[in-house]
Amino acid sequence: MNIYDFAINFEIENRKLYEEFAEKSGNEHLRGVFLRLAKAEKKHENIVRQLKEKKKVDEVETDILSSAKDAFESISKDLESTEDDIFPQQQVDVYKKAKEMEVDSYKFYTEKAEETDNPDVEKSFKRLAEEEKKHERIIDNIIEMVNRPNTWLEDAEWNHMDEY
Repeated sequence: MNIYDFAINFEIENRKLYEEFAEKSGNEHLRGVFLRLAKAEKKHENIVRQLKEKKKVDEVETDILSSAKDAFESISKDLESTEDDIFPQQQVDVYKKAKEMEVDSYKFYTEKAEETDNPDVEKSFKRLAEEEKKHERIIDNIIEMVNRPNTWLEDAEWNHMDEY
């Protein structure tokens, strides 16, 4: 399997996982975050397909961090106004798996960018790696919310949601 097919399969797997998370999410804002992550993974898949077919490559960057920040702010308001536990604790391990997938994606794109002789592939893979790093940070925030909702709300300054 060549690097393009491997990356396409990786992106498909990530997208399906986020779609599953969205389907199971009991919070509309969190569902939206997962659907945006799934959409971004589909975009990554299309970009890799364009590289494989030597076509003009779409812009890689997304505004996913700002939309995730908005969703997290809405979630924090929901948490303040309800006694309900909207984040099932048992999901933490599943979200950690998603984080591992994002870390692996970042490593893959970073390594392959360094190995290629094609400047277009190098540039696109570096940008994809940056996007995967953003996804990792979003998942980190979700894990943090699920693990420590009260502490997370008190420290909602978003210092861990820096733009890249």
